[in-house]
Amino acid sequence: MTFFKSSSLLFKIAFWLFNTSLLLVIYLGVMLIWGIAIINDAMDGNVPWDFLVPFIGLVGVPTTCTVAEIVPKTRRSLPIFQLFYGVEAPLLTFCLLRFFWLRDLTPANTLILGMSLAGAIAFAHWLFQGSKPQFQPQWWHLAGHTVMLMLVGYLLAITAFYVPPIVAIVVIALIPASLYAIVAFPFTMLVIGFASMPIGMAVVYWQSWRQCFTSLVSRYSAKWVGAFTIAVAGSVLGLFILLQQQPQNQAFKLLEQPAQTDAERQILLQKSEIIRQGLLNAYLANYRYPYIESTPIKDIYHYQFSLPVSIAQVLQDAYDFVMAPFTYQGTEADIDRAAGLYAQFFDAPILRAEKPAIKRAIQSTFDRGQAKAGLLDIGEQRVWLANQQVTVNPQGDWADVEIHETYQNQTLNQEEILYFFSLPESAVLTGLWLNETGDRATAYPYTIAPRGAAQQVYNEEVERRVDPALLEQVGPRQYRLRAFPIPPSGMGEMHLWMTYKVLQQDGGWPMPRLSEQRNVYWDNTTPHQVNGKVVNLSSEWLPASVPAEAIKPSQHQIDLPWGAHVLAVPLEGDRYQLPQNKRLAIVLDGSRSMETHQPELSATMDWVQNVLLKQNQGDLYLTAMSPAAPQRIDNLQGWALQKTTFYGTLEPRQMLAQFQQLQGETAYDAIVLITDPGSYELTADNTTVLQMPAPLWLVHLGGLQPAYDDATLQAIQDSGGNVATTIQEAMQRLGTQPSQGEGTSLLNVVDGYAWYVIQPASETTPANPSFEPLAARQWVTHLSRYIKPDQLSELDTIHAITKDYGIVSPYSSMVVLVNEEQRQRLRELEQSEDRFNREVEDQQLPEPASAVSSVPEPGEWLLLGVVAIALSGLYYRQLQRVKNSSVSALSK
Repeated sequence: MTFFKSSSLLFKIAFWLFNTSLLLVIYLGVMLIWGIAIINDAMDGNVPWDFLVPFIGLVGVPTTCTVAEIVPKTRRSLPIFQLFYGVEAPLLTFCLLRFFWLRDLTPANTLILGMSLAGAIAFAHWLFQGSKPQFQPQWWHLAGHTVMLMLVGYLLAITAFYVPPIVAIVVIALIPASLYAIVAFPFTMLVIGFASMPIGMAVVYWQSWRQCFTSLVSRYSAKWVGAFTIAVAGSVLGLFILLQQQPQNQAFKLLEQPAQTDAERQILLQKSEIIRQGLLNAYLANYRYPYIESTPIKDIYHYQFSLPVSIAQVLQDAYDFVMAPFTYQGTEADIDRAAGLYAQFFDAPILRAEKPAIKRAIQSTFDRGQAKAGLLDIGEQRVWLANQQVTVNPQGDWADVEIHETYQNQTLNQEEILYFFSLPESAVLTGLWLNETGDRATAYPYTIAPRGAAQQVYNEEVERRVDPALLEQVGPRQYRLRAFPIPPSGMGEMHLWMTYKVLQQDGGWPMPRLSEQRNVYWDNTTPHQVNGKVVNLSSEWLPASVPAEAIKPSQHQIDLPWGAHVLAVPLEGDRYQLPQNKRLAIVLDGSRSMETHQPELSATMDWVQNVLLKQNQGDLYLTAMSPAAPQRIDNLQGWALQKTTFYGTLEPRQMLAQFQQLQGETAYDAIVLITDPGSYELTADNTTVLQMPAPLWLVHLGGLQPAYDDATLQAIQDSGGNVATTIQEAMQRLGTQPSQGEGTSLLNVVDGYAWYVIQPASETTPANPSFEPLAARQWVTHLSRYIKPDQLSELDTIHAITKDYGIVSPYSSMVVLVNEEQRQRLRELEQSEDRFNREVEDQQLPEPASAVSSVPEPGEWLLLGVVAIALSGLYYRQLQRVKNSSVSALSK
């Protein structure tokens, strides 16, 4: 009796020492290091609830159990041994695993965590109600005890692999480790407490299971109680085995061989969700599975205890079997493989298409710094747009526009901002400046440079962390703006100015239309001003347009250096017309992403069949991803959109190459490629320009593509084609061919104006030097159709024109340089043979931040603790030997 009382007293002391140490660590460590950040992020909605709950439990469970032992009433009714090992230990294990070790949950580890939580709740109810005389265990108590007994057995199986190494280390350094264990007493108590949990839980849950089983047998037959227990255990085991099947294996198998027939493609499309889940699971493997190609047990037993590799591998295989719910069934190479297959099958970068799932995975970590770094890669909220001022200076039916933005970095690193935007095709960019202050007069000015040289010097300076800015034309009306570096938080801000000239349209001055931004963001505290007046914008970068005073469009004229003149003539709406008696090639994008634009595509093809082809001829070219073959359909009346399968991914140049393959000897007056906004990140870098036999028009349903590779842009320009968002717009511009009579040549019909080259000058329209950049833009566009991209002298001629007028063109970019060294480097690059060769950038979006946790697995916590004490003891013992040796040597 005295022994049991002494044991009970010792356990109470151990309980209080453990909980006191744990509460010190939680409140003075976890709460201070991670707690405040997690609470703040939770209030902002950036912490998943299934991650927030374990954090609350990590703080609340030991606190509640400690308070329960302080309150006299609960202390008398709750056995402390059962309270600790039956309630606190499993709940604490649950919270620690979820908070420190598991990130994005899988079905398998969700099952384990869910069963442990349900079992602990069932035991807590049984324990709290067990002291009441009338209490009788119920079936759900037995189910909970059975589940917990199975989980404790599973935990013991995992722990068993670490027992021999721990025992060996303790034996080797028992005495010195003991000395350090006394010094680091709180840590020692935590190590002992966690080490005893598997055995303690096994004892408590075995006893409770027996009591519950016996109680139910006394009220029901042993046969029924035994059958119920077996059914619960069998159900849990069956569900556990079922959930070991990871979805990436099936996805990889389905996509292993390319679909050869339309029927095979249809089968794969019907299994899209299975493929999506599998590829996403592989892509997020570092977030969802603590182990990928990891061999901790083999390394411990082979390298630390010199066991033969064959025996160590047997132990590792057994460990892998036990740890299957937490081990990825594949290799690190699967991550890149999944990203590639996802792009091929779904026709979109996985990081863009699966942003919500990836964002959730990134948010599920105790390290809020890592979470925010990952979220920055996804949401790109690094640089805050602190102020935006738009100034519009009308000049009759056109205007000068200046956009001035102020950026404040929210990180501790230098950051780059990037905008993809579009302007009306007739607009022209005329200026770009950078400065640390808001004074444009002292800002760093722009330089007009060949596009390849400008891109290269910009990228070189970004690598050197020196200020540049770059403004490029990446499509007929698309542009890309980049600036670097925005100084780190607390070290100043960056100001950027951009100017352009634009014609009035629909009673307003068009603003840049944003396609995409990177790193920069704005919120409801960002002030937006137009001509000094605050405008309210919800999520838009800029208003669609600024209201303008109604002014009747007028003619404009500029003089060209060689004696000719450019004339802009307003074109009334009733003068637009559709093509007549033309033969058209309709090339249809057959990629998967076109499925999302079925309503627009259906309306487009109906208009083609019912309106356009009434007065024209047309052939349809259905493109397809290899190994499927593209098709040519000469009679559209027999074709049905509903029977067309959209599958895989295709680039514009691949579709056009398929058209050329099937065209044969057929001559066309225009080629119309009907596609969607596409994914610039998936574009291959190819410098070979396709020579199109007729004007090439790209019709982007759903919005313009943010950018084109230079080869595709060159093919559009060389052919005299363009881009549009509706086929009606494309056909009206193609069919409208006004004339000003003899001595005039039509340059373009765009944005309500017809542009001509005339000789002699119009006597009724005086030349206006301020209008020259707008006219030069059309002249450069016209010349681009006749140059050969491999002839540097011709490209230099166009570049010289853009430089004279200070504008951006498809061949010339604006770059802001801040010192003479940068300018000298640009001058060198401007003499290189590849000065006009621009590379496709950002072929893939940034990969998610590394998810490899710095926190050991549960079984390693104890091992690391003992090793730390043991190593300290060994070091201490070795130090004593050295001192003794030194003393002996001196005495001699």
